[in-house]
Amino acid sequence: MSQRVMQVESGIQKVLSQSIPNLSDPRLPVIVTVERVRVSADLMHAKVYVSCIGEIAGVLEALNGAKGFLQRDLAAELRLKRTPLLEFFDGSQALF
Repeated sequence: MSQRVMQVESGIQKVLSQSIPNLSDPRLPVIVTVERVRVSADLMHAKVYVSCIGEIAGVLEALNGAKGFLQRDLAAELRLKRTPLLEFFDGSQALF
């Protein structure tokens, strides 16, 4: 894995950890943790693994519904030609 990919993964994790609590969706619990981010080699796709206390299905649905807002936050914070397309997954199912 290249240094650039690791930097982008770290940046995405940091920005999303700050942006997700600002979402006003009743399906989101108070605490949603971004466990891990995996970005493709071409930086076009990002798999975001999250965890929370309680039902994860509603959380994933809410986050996938807020992709546009979250990608806009990423574009504003990270200096990339293209913002990776986000996909959210259950962090407890991730192979680390």
